[in-house]
Amino acid sequence: MGSKRDQRGLKLGASIVDVAKLAGVSPRTVSNVVNDFVHVRESTRQKVLAAIEELGYRPNISARRLRQGRTRILGFAVPELSQPYFAELSELIEIAAQKRGYTVIATQTGGIRENEVRVLRDLSSHIVDALVFSPMSMEKDELYVTPPSVPTVLIGEQISSSKYTSIAIDNERATADITRHLLDRGHTRIATLGAYHSDLYRSSRLRLSGYRQALDEAGVAFDPELVLYTDRFGRQAGRDGITQAWTSGMRFDALVCFTDMLALGAIRAFADLGVRVPEDVAITSIDDVLEAEFSVPSLTTVAPDKQAIAEQAVESLLALLDDDTLEPANIEIGYRLVTRESSGG
Repeated sequence: MGSKRDQRGLKLGASIVDVAKLAGVSPRTVSNVVNDFVHVRESTRQKVLAAIEELGYRPNISARRLRQGRTRILGFAVPELSQPYFAELSELIEIAAQKRGYTVIATQTGGIRENEVRVLRDLSSHIVDALVFSPMSMEKDELYVTPPSVPTVLIGEQISSSKYTSIAIDNERATADITRHLLDRGHTRIATLGAYHSDLYRSSRLRLSGYRQALDEAGVAFDPELVLYTDRFGRQAGRDGITQAWTSGMRFDALVCFTDMLALGAIRAFADLGVRVPEDVAITSIDDVLEAEFSVPSLTTVAPDKQAIAEQAVESLLALLDDDTLEPANIEIGYRLVTRESSGG
């Protein structure tokens, strides 16, 4: 007996009765295993666990919580906690949650689809009352088929038109703004670093679109050779991308990076190459992490209102906990352009 699947091969929801039939036990026994009761034979437990795995069964936590009450724990799941942007946001969400009597469990998925599915299945099923989730690899259809069992708010623009409240800045407009900032200073050969090799990462696509929009408005021809791709968004990826491009003979007078970490890596690469920033190449980016103010030169960047993201995420989750009939909303958070030394500011 296999689990039901939709036309794309994704698992549909299985019930406790389905698990019981496959394991050859009663639904009560399945419930005992799920709730980790000790008085269950190990052989029976293993049969039930195997059936749960095969069917992709997730317990009905709503009913359990009606009996047990809330844990007063919120989940925070992002691609990489080592990235300063997410680390700073994690701290702000923890502060916002603590003010409301909640604590936060943070975890990272590596942007890997299987890990994102695991977070939705395991973290939301067993530990937390609600979840702040930043998916990178999951598409919206997959999120519908593998729905979290607790109220969930999405941050970032990776999934659009979803059934879940989402919170993000306007990435397209923000990148257009930092590109215009360079155009207004007379730069015309502007490269960009952070385009993604696949179509998976929607924020990257939106930022590339904003970059192109600003060029078009200024009457500057888009040159695809000035688009530098990467599969990562950290400092080393920025350093490697610029080193490879510059040593291959590519030349430009300004650079738009899609994250501050890429920009910091680019600044290091130009220092190694003897290229002056901003005299030879001006640099802008997005995120305004704490390092941006203290780098040499300091970094011109878009600063999302991270405080507002954190407060809105927690407020939205608690509202959903109180009323699960609330309609999802796409909440746009403000940002500002912080002009520093890297663009000649």
